[in-house]
Amino acid sequence: IVKLFNELDLSQVDYDLLGEAYQWILGYFAPQKAKEGEVYTPREVIKLMVRLLDVEDGSTVLDPAAGSAAMLIESYKYVRDKLKERGSEDEEPDLMLYGQERNEITAILAKLNLILNNISDYEIYVGDSLLNPKFKTADYVLANPPWNQDGYGENTLSKDPKLRKIYRYGYPPNNTADWAWIQLMLAHSERKMAVVIDQGVLFRGGREREIRRRMVEMDLLEVVILLPEKLFYNTQAPGVILVFN
Repeated sequence: IVKLFNELDLSQVDYDLLGEAYQWILGYFAPQKAKEGEVYTPREVIKLMVRLLDVEDGSTVLDPAAGSAAMLIESYKYVRDKLKERGSEDEEPDLMLYGQERNEITAILAKLNLILNNISDYEIYVGDSLLNPKFKTADYVLANPPWNQDGYGENTLSKDPKLRKIYRYGYPPNNTADWAWIQLMLAHSERKMAVVIDQGVLFRGGREREIRRRMVEMDLLEVVILLPEKLFYNTQAPGVILVFN
């Protein structure tokens, strides 16, 4: 395969085409079964999330569960298309993109994806975002974090005093970190944030119900969009998009 590709002069190929091909390959080889709650996000869902946030030029964008960086790339393309509509054909977006990914190999794939899409203003960190967020706040935050991730209950999240400000609405149960991810994203968002997550966040009781109640009373939740079943490549569970303002 390497010998075959070495015969091609990819420098003559448009960056958009290389990027599109790479993202298609990532989607095609997405795992058939969700591993540790990781769910590959269809491009249509990512485009909807970026449009809901209406990312503006000159801003910063963060994905704390970066994966292949598809959400960051789509944010860049959205702003670039808006600039073209205004007649700025040759102007590149003035965006700074930040991401963090727990899996080191996946982080490398994310960087490669950004390079193949001709994007240079980015920073991808490696580490556990829930326990050690290495990023600062950003104007817009969007992510598809691992669904129903276990091991992030109060005993884990309360150990570090610096994390208490992040999870100020309450600690989630140990068997699902969904509301931990939402609080993490909210704490690092200056304007808006959008998350695609398991539908269970809307109706599960206990600790999650209390976190939900506090956020609703604070008037943080802007919209809930229910997605259909069998939309995601490696799980049949229906997800929801939540937008917080």
